[in-house]
Amino acid sequence: MTFFGNPDFYRRRAAVYDSMVGSPLYNRVAWGTKPEQFVEFAARAFGSADGPLLEVAAGTASATKVLHVASRRTTTLVDAAAPMLQIAERAIAVAAGGTVPERIHFECRDMLEPASGTRYQTILGLGLLHLVDDVPRLIDALLDQLSPGGTLFLSSLFRGSRRSAAYLSLLHRSGEVVTPRSLEELRQEVSRSSASSARITSEGSMAYVEVSRE
Repeated sequence: MTFFGNPDFYRRRAAVYDSMVGSPLYNRVAWGTKPEQFVEFAARAFGSADGPLLEVAAGTASATKVLHVASRRTTTLVDAAAPMLQIAERAIAVAAGGTVPERIHFECRDMLEPASGTRYQTILGLGLLHLVDDVPRLIDALLDQLSPGGTLFLSSLFRGSRRSAAYLSLLHRSGEVVTPRSLEELRQEVSRSSASSARITSEGSMAYVEVSRE
Protein backbone atom coordinates (compact mmCIF):
# COMPACT_ATOMS: atom_id res chain seq x y z
CA MET A 1 0.00 0.00 0.00
CA THR A 2 1.33 3.42 -0.94
CA PHE A 3 1.11 6.08 1.77
CA PHE A 4 1.68 9.63 0.56
CA GLY A 5 2.22 11.08 4.04
CA ASN A 6 5.93 11.51 3.25
CA PRO A 7 7.84 11.84 6.57
CA ASP A 8 10.73 13.68 4.88
CA PHE A 9 8.31 16.28 3.49
CA TYR A 10 6.82 16.88 6.92
CA ARG A 11 10.22 17.03 8.61
CA ARG A 12 11.03 20.02 6.42
CA ARG A 13 7.64 21.74 6.58
CA ALA A 14 6.04 20.77 9.90
CA ALA A 15 5.50 24.31 11.18
CA VAL A 16 4.21 25.60 7.83
CA TYR A 17 1.87 22.63 7.51
CA ASP A 18 0.50 23.27 11.00
CA SER A 19 -0.40 26.88 10.27
CA MET A 20 -1.91 26.00 6.89
CA VAL A 21 -4.28 23.25 8.03
CA GLY A 22 -5.47 25.43 10.90
CA SER A 23 -6.22 28.41 8.66
CA PRO A 24 -9.95 29.21 8.24
CA LEU A 25 -9.20 31.05 4.98
CA TYR A 26 -7.26 28.15 3.47
CA ASN A 27 -9.91 25.61 4.41
CA ARG A 28 -12.80 27.73 3.16
CA VAL A 29 -11.20 28.66 -0.16
CA ALA A 30 -9.58 25.31 -0.98
CA TRP A 31 -12.08 22.81 0.45
CA GLY A 32 -15.26 24.64 1.49
CA THR A 33 -14.74 23.59 5.10
CA LYS A 34 -13.87 25.08 8.49
CA PRO A 35 -11.25 23.87 10.99
CA GLU A 36 -14.07 23.71 13.54
CA GLN A 37 -15.65 20.88 11.55
CA PHE A 38 -12.53 18.72 12.04
CA VAL A 39 -12.64 19.46 15.76
CA GLU A 40 -16.34 18.55 15.98
CA PHE A 41 -15.72 15.25 14.19
CA ALA A 42 -12.75 14.49 16.43
CA ALA A 43 -14.81 15.37 19.50
CA ARG A 44 -17.38 12.80 18.44
CA ALA A 45 -14.61 10.20 18.33
CA PHE A 46 -13.35 11.16 21.78
CA GLY A 47 -16.87 11.06 23.18
CA SER A 48 -17.83 7.77 21.54
CA ALA A 49 -16.46 5.48 24.28
CA ASP A 50 -14.35 5.35 27.44
CA GLY A 51 -11.54 2.96 26.50
CA PRO A 52 -8.14 3.63 24.89
CA LEU A 53 -8.10 5.93 21.86
CA LEU A 54 -5.49 5.96 19.10
CA GLU A 55 -4.97 8.93 16.79
CA VAL A 56 -3.11 7.85 13.65
CA ALA A 57 -1.30 10.21 11.26
CA ALA A 58 -1.71 12.62 14.17
CA GLY A 59 0.63 15.25 12.75
CA THR A 60 0.84 18.30 15.00
CA ALA A 61 -2.51 17.54 16.69
CA SER A 62 -3.70 21.04 15.81
CA ALA A 63 -7.34 19.91 15.80
CA THR A 64 -7.12 17.51 18.74
CA LYS A 65 -4.66 18.87 21.32
CA VAL A 66 -7.38 20.28 23.58
CA LEU A 67 -9.44 17.09 23.23
CA HIS A 68 -6.50 14.92 24.30
CA VAL A 69 -6.07 17.06 27.40
CA ALA A 70 -9.77 17.33 28.25
CA SER A 71 -10.48 13.63 27.77
CA ARG A 72 -10.17 11.16 30.64
CA ARG A 73 -9.30 8.39 28.19
CA THR A 74 -5.87 6.89 27.70
CA THR A 75 -4.82 8.29 24.33
CA THR A 76 -1.93 7.58 21.97
CA LEU A 77 -0.76 9.76 19.08
CA VAL A 78 1.09 8.02 16.24
CA ASP A 79 2.90 9.62 13.31
CA ALA A 80 5.81 8.59 11.10
CA ALA A 81 7.32 12.11 11.19
CA ALA A 82 9.08 12.89 14.47
CA PRO A 83 9.03 16.71 14.00
CA MET A 84 5.24 16.63 13.72
CA LEU A 85 4.93 14.63 16.95
CA GLN A 86 7.34 17.00 18.69
CA ILE A 87 5.09 19.93 17.80
CA ALA A 88 2.07 17.93 18.98
CA GLU A 89 3.75 17.09 22.28
CA ARG A 90 4.67 20.73 22.92
CA ALA A 91 1.17 21.89 22.01
CA ILE A 92 -0.45 19.34 24.32
CA ALA A 93 1.90 20.30 27.14
CA VAL A 94 0.89 23.96 26.76
CA ALA A 95 -2.80 23.05 26.63
CA ALA A 96 -2.36 20.99 29.80
CA GLY A 97 -0.68 23.82 31.66
CA GLY A 98 2.95 22.84 31.12
CA THR A 99 3.16 19.06 31.46
CA VAL A 100 1.76 16.27 29.29
CA PRO A 101 -0.60 14.06 31.35
CA GLU A 102 0.77 10.54 31.91
CA ARG A 103 -2.20 8.95 30.13
CA ILE A 104 -1.18 10.60 26.81
CA HIS A 105 1.49 8.78 24.78
CA PHE A 106 3.44 9.55 21.58
CA GLU A 107 4.79 6.93 19.19
CA CYS A 108 6.84 7.68 16.07
CA ARG A 109 6.14 4.61 13.93
CA ASP A 110 4.17 3.13 11.06
CA MET A 111 0.51 3.29 12.06
CA LEU A 112 -0.04 -0.20 10.61
CA GLU A 113 2.58 -1.79 12.87
CA PRO A 114 1.19 -1.60 16.43
CA ALA A 115 2.76 -3.02 19.54
CA SER A 116 1.90 -6.71 19.88
CA GLY A 117 -1.51 -7.27 21.43
CA THR A 118 -2.44 -3.59 21.63
CA ARG A 119 -6.15 -2.90 21.10
CA TYR A 120 -8.07 0.37 21.09
CA GLN A 121 -11.73 1.17 21.49
CA THR A 122 -11.52 4.13 19.11
CA ILE A 123 -9.14 5.03 16.28
CA LEU A 124 -9.14 8.54 14.80
CA GLY A 125 -7.44 9.53 11.55
CA LEU A 126 -8.03 13.08 10.30
CA GLY A 127 -7.19 13.90 6.68
CA LEU A 128 -5.97 10.36 6.08
CA LEU A 129 -7.77 8.46 3.33
CA HIS A 130 -6.71 10.77 0.47
CA LEU A 131 -3.12 9.80 1.32
CA VAL A 132 -3.53 6.06 0.71
CA ASP A 133 -4.13 4.18 -2.52
CA ASP A 134 -5.62 1.07 -0.90
CA VAL A 135 -8.43 2.23 1.38
CA PRO A 136 -9.86 -1.25 2.11
CA ARG A 137 -6.46 -2.53 3.20
CA LEU A 138 -5.90 0.48 5.46
CA ILE A 139 -9.33 0.14 7.06
CA ASP A 140 -8.87 -3.59 7.62
CA ALA A 141 -5.44 -3.03 9.18
CA LEU A 142 -6.87 -0.44 11.55
CA LEU A 143 -9.89 -2.62 12.34
CA ASP A 144 -7.41 -5.31 13.47
CA GLN A 145 -6.23 -2.86 16.14
CA LEU A 146 -9.76 -2.25 17.47
CA SER A 147 -11.45 -4.03 20.32
CA PRO A 148 -14.79 -5.69 19.42
CA GLY A 149 -17.45 -3.00 19.20
CA GLY A 150 -14.85 -0.33 18.49
CA THR A 151 -15.12 2.39 15.86
CA LEU A 152 -12.83 4.04 13.31
CA PHE A 153 -13.30 7.77 12.68
CA LEU A 154 -11.54 8.74 9.44
CA SER A 155 -11.71 11.73 7.11
CA SER A 156 -10.73 12.29 3.50
CA LEU A 157 -10.67 15.02 0.90
CA PHE A 158 -12.56 14.19 -2.29
CA ARG A 159 -13.33 15.75 -5.65
CA GLY A 160 -16.17 18.05 -4.68
CA SER A 161 -16.31 21.57 -6.08
CA ARG A 162 -14.51 22.46 -9.30
CA ARG A 163 -11.95 24.39 -7.26
CA SER A 164 -11.23 21.56 -4.83
CA ALA A 165 -11.00 19.04 -7.68
CA ALA A 166 -8.43 21.24 -9.45
CA TYR A 167 -6.41 21.70 -6.27
CA LEU A 168 -6.47 17.97 -5.50
CA SER A 169 -5.23 17.26 -9.02
CA LEU A 170 -2.38 19.71 -8.46
CA LEU A 171 -1.47 18.00 -5.17
CA HIS A 172 -1.60 14.63 -6.91
CA ARG A 173 0.75 15.79 -9.67
CA SER A 174 3.19 17.04 -7.01
CA GLY A 175 3.08 13.63 -5.30
CA GLU A 176 1.34 14.73 -2.09
CA VAL A 177 -1.92 12.75 -2.46
CA VAL A 178 -3.08 9.67 -4.32
CA THR A 179 -5.33 9.83 -7.37
CA PRO A 180 -8.27 12.02 -6.27
CA ARG A 181 -11.57 10.21 -5.67
CA SER A 182 -15.15 11.35 -5.95
CA LEU A 183 -17.38 10.89 -2.91
CA GLU A 184 -19.04 7.90 -4.56
CA GLU A 185 -15.67 6.32 -5.35
CA LEU A 186 -14.69 6.76 -1.70
CA ARG A 187 -17.94 5.06 -0.63
CA GLN A 188 -17.15 2.14 -2.91
CA GLU A 189 -13.62 1.82 -1.50
CA VAL A 190 -14.91 1.80 2.08
CA SER A 191 -17.55 -0.82 1.19
CA ARG A 192 -14.80 -3.16 -0.01
CA SER A 193 -13.33 -3.36 3.49
CA SER A 194 -14.37 -5.93 6.08
CA ALA A 195 -16.20 -3.32 8.18
CA SER A 196 -19.47 -4.48 9.70
CA SER A 197 -21.03 -1.07 9.12
CA ALA A 198 -19.98 2.32 7.76
CA ARG A 199 -21.45 5.81 7.80
CA ILE A 200 -20.16 8.54 5.48
CA THR A 201 -21.14 12.21 5.64
CA SER A 202 -19.54 15.24 4.02
CA GLU A 203 -19.01 18.97 4.41
CA GLY A 204 -17.60 20.85 1.45
CA SER A 205 -15.00 18.56 -0.10
CA MET A 206 -14.22 16.69 3.12
CA ALA A 207 -15.78 13.29 3.85
CA TYR A 208 -16.20 11.94 7.37
CA VAL A 209 -16.20 8.14 7.69
CA GLU A 210 -17.28 6.10 10.72
CA VAL A 211 -16.54 2.39 10.52
CA SER A 212 -17.51 -0.15 13.16
CA ARG A 213 -16.11 -3.53 14.14
CA GLU A 214 -18.41 -6.25 15.46
